[in-house]
Amino acid sequence: MLLARPLRRLRKGNKDEVAEGYCQTAKYTEEFAAMLAAEARWIGHALAQLDIGTLSPVLNVGSSDAAFREQVQPWIHNEILVPLHERGAKVYNLDFRSGDGIDLHGDLTDESFVAGLADYGFRSLLCCNLLEHVVNPAAICARLEHLVPVGGYLIVTVPNRFPYHPDPIDTMFRPDVEEIVRIFPSCRLVRGEVIGCGTGWDYVGGNLISLVQKVKQRLAGMSENGGVKGSSSFVPWLFREFRQSCVLLQKNQSSGL
Repeated sequence: MLLARPLRRLRKGNKDEVAEGYCQTAKYTEEFAAMLAAEARWIGHALAQLDIGTLSPVLNVGSSDAAFREQVQPWIHNEILVPLHERGAKVYNLDFRSGDGIDLHGDLTDESFVAGLADYGFRSLLCCNLLEHVVNPAAICARLEHLVPVGGYLIVTVPNRFPYHPDPIDTMFRPDVEEIVRIFPSCRLVRGEVIGCGTGWDYVGGNLISLVQKVKQRLAGMSENGGVKGSSSFVPWLFREFRQSCVLLQKNQSSGL
């Protein structure tokens, strides 16, 4: 794995303090855009059922940086990345921005950048909570399909029920399993389901102070991005269940761009 230090499971700490420190420097409202704990467990379980030789090297698309994966949302690190590392997989973390723990950075709409990614010979990829933040998800999916060989795997997750969360945009794309499968025409569905991921109240740990902090962070982050439209959208979700559409796909035919 392309990291300067061995991966280890992280112990629980004061996540509110960590999140507050992170959001003071975050360019976007990432805390509301990334992976939920139940989703990470689903992904980890799906990966565990596959032979590591069919997975490595793995491309983690939209990875964010090490601080986010390890401190703000440590279930990404503990449930997905550590088990892959322990099984001997190489994981390349890709994000639009550069940063600590980001191995590759660039724009998936840039044809030359995507062409360069093909040189790494990825056998699988993770695309989690990305497609609701792009204008043309089908075009991005075509590029992602092209990066894995026939027989390779893609794990894709997208919110099915989740509040507005721009990073820097949110198109409100909220597909079910079938809709995700349709935008990956060169793949077959291995496993897919819409899973419950708790409520907004669960997300803040049932803590009113934490809720106030997170709302303030979100308002500040959205102001940095040109406005606060939709900033109150989290409130009705305090007692509504978040749901994620999660799919494991296998590429079964050649794709072309």
